[in-house]
Amino acid sequence: MSTYLPRQCGLATYTADLREALGVATDDLESVVVAIDRDGLTYGDEVVATITQDRIEDYSSAARVLREEGVQVVLIQHEYGIFGGPDGSHLLELTRALNACGIPYLLTLHTVLPHPSPGQAATLRALCARAARVTVFTETARRVAIRTGIAAGHQLVVVPHGAPDAMRRPPEVATLRPELRELLDKVRGKPTLTTFGLLGKGKGIDIAIDSLAEVVRKHPDAQYIVAGTTHPEIKRQEGEIYRDSLHEQVRQLGLADNVHFVDAFLALDELSAILHASTLFVTPYRQPEQICSGALTFALGAGLPAVSTAYSYAEDMLAGGAGRVVPIGDGAALAAEIIDLLSDNRALAAAKAVAEACASWLPWPAVAAREADLVADVVRQAEAATARPGHATAAAPPLNLDHLIRLTDEIGIIQFARGPNPDATSGYCVDDVARLAIVAADLLAVGTDTKQTAAATRWLRQSIRFLTAAYDPSGAMHNVLSYGGTWQDWPHMGDHVGRTVWALGVLVGTPAVPDDIRRPAAALLDELGPRTESLAGLGLRSAAYALIGLARAGRTDQAAPLLTRLDEALTETSATDPAWRWFETELTYDNARLPQAMLLGAALLEDDAVATRALAALDWYVQHVGLADGTLRCVGNKWHHQGEPTAMWVADDGDEQPLDAAAVTEALVDAWQHTADPHHARLAGWAYAWFLGRNRAGARMYVDATGACHDGLSATEPNGNQGAESTLAYYQALLSLLRAGLAALPHPVQPTAPVPTSLPTTTLTKPTNKGRVVGRASAGFSATASPPRLRNTEDHSDAL
Repeated sequence: MSTYLPRQCGLATYTADLREALGVATDDLESVVVAIDRDGLTYGDEVVATITQDRIEDYSSAARVLREEGVQVVLIQHEYGIFGGPDGSHLLELTRALNACGIPYLLTLHTVLPHPSPGQAATLRALCARAARVTVFTETARRVAIRTGIAAGHQLVVVPHGAPDAMRRPPEVATLRPELRELLDKVRGKPTLTTFGLLGKGKGIDIAIDSLAEVVRKHPDAQYIVAGTTHPEIKRQEGEIYRDSLHEQVRQLGLADNVHFVDAFLALDELSAILHASTLFVTPYRQPEQICSGALTFALGAGLPAVSTAYSYAEDMLAGGAGRVVPIGDGAALAAEIIDLLSDNRALAAAKAVAEACASWLPWPAVAAREADLVADVVRQAEAATARPGHATAAAPPLNLDHLIRLTDEIGIIQFARGPNPDATSGYCVDDVARLAIVAADLLAVGTDTKQTAAATRWLRQSIRFLTAAYDPSGAMHNVLSYGGTWQDWPHMGDHVGRTVWALGVLVGTPAVPDDIRRPAAALLDELGPRTESLAGLGLRSAAYALIGLARAGRTDQAAPLLTRLDEALTETSATDPAWRWFETELTYDNARLPQAMLLGAALLEDDAVATRALAALDWYVQHVGLADGTLRCVGNKWHHQGEPTAMWVADDGDEQPLDAAAVTEALVDAWQHTADPHHARLAGWAYAWFLGRNRAGARMYVDATGACHDGLSATEPNGNQGAESTLAYYQALLSLLRAGLAALPHPVQPTAPVPTSLPTTTLTKPTNKGRVVGRASAGFSATASPPRLRNTEDHSDAL
């Protein structure tokens, strides 16, 4: 299902090439086409249904046609702008109908945006969630899809873009049309640059023409072929304004003898002839996020080296040496690299050799064989699922936010609870507000019901106000706020700052977070990010929390020193005792966050060696806490020390904490996303089951009736209190599984609990301790020099 020939677009060409290659690669597949149409085109007999782009009823009708045709699998080619509805949401009608018919589908993502809009992210996430597999063209695209929460790691498969066999050998020149033969005669024996594809401003042809002016000063006989008609949509809206501007640019630069425009949608043999007559391929594209380029694939399929701007696909494909990459929009750098290759025969020959090596694995038959294997695998799994329904994912309890609603007010989330009742005297802390922001962002990412989404959005707005108010211009942060509205500490660095960076990174990196929340989160992260390196000197956990956030936000420069600190700590401790493969000489709290952060940082910085060490540390820890044998026993609050006999820990190491179980769950989910190893997925499910009774006491920590979680677990029973940290830990664990597709929810329970009467409105609106620091005489300040107050207005709903 895609746009399809005779429509003139790259996606239509790709689909026709894939269909033809599948027919060659295997005798087991017979394919038909559903064409997305906008212009009332006439199609070949292989097109069994046509969907008018903006007619929503056509999408579900197409599913019925496919069922009648006996179709077993649908391959959907996804590109922005070709499907009707807001952000292409009409396509969801088709996928819902396919699921209802029992027909699985594979989704190929031709564009993976690092920062999709909330609407784009929501639509694409829903499409991916129902897909049997999601294919992307490069490993970079896979990582971006995982980081943005678009698809789960187990769904994603890298299948490269194919290049037609026709690209590998030039056609007979005599078979070409006269004007093309004339052009090839004109450039023969001269250094020739080529760009082809549908023209539009995003192609950056004007940048290449400016660069050519510099190239011809060194190589006066250099030629540049610009082949391809104007993009139909651009032509529809703007006419030939861009093409005309290019002609004028050529005239003004005096390059009429050097630049040649071929205004046509070229056949494969014509493209092959041009590429084989060329010296270098040039892609000066302007969009850094472009995850695929059929034109660059064709050029490499012809063994032609390239010089390109640094969009994602070019960086991946040319990393091995098949060309050069320059910054987006940098015409001077583009000219310099072209001149360097044209002037250095050895360098040009080396790049061409690498490009020719690429041509050996890019041809469509090889790619189609991989796609055919994937299709066969999906058919087998669909048949197995029919025989064993519900086998793919584990069920979780209904999502019940009642207790979180009880704990939160208009300021933040109350820290502690006495039994199930919020303890207002405990006030609020940055640590818990940061956790609440992470949970709220994940709730939006997994797409819950409207009431839960409204609650999550409200919590996000409260959280960013609270965290911004806690920040001090010195770069440090307050942590504890009294219920009356005064900070109970001076600004300082510590775990709470690391957790704030973590939360901000999640908000910045989660497309479902509204823009009016993401923008202030990014601004605060800009303030805190440069200060995170100092956290490594305070404690590894502070550094780990910050590193997780920086990785979620994709901030490589600031992540690097924190990753180095964790790696050095692991290496130093492990070197003294190989049997203790850990970062410190003791195991304390939130332990699994250390290898989790190290793994995420290594993935961000593409350091495979560090990632391997992080996974080894996590595996060691999983063994240490018994999870490898099926039951997690978290390190108790008496902690474990290197060199102590194991019998001491087994006998009594104190109460277990929910935040440790959540850390293990999330670390294993990230490990599974990184490795696609089912072993990590299975262990993640077992770790989450700690909350549901798979623990040493056999006690259920999660309270189904309210959605709360008990604060701790002794050898025989849970703690009766149900505070914020524990409840948020449960939801962090659950939502990590849901985001990864490793758990499924039944129909959600609607949150209905009102704000409890134990939080009296008279106290909220008229605090009795206005302007006074409560209970912190030893904190280093007095009532006459108190930190700034927040709850200091009669109407304080916007006091933060």
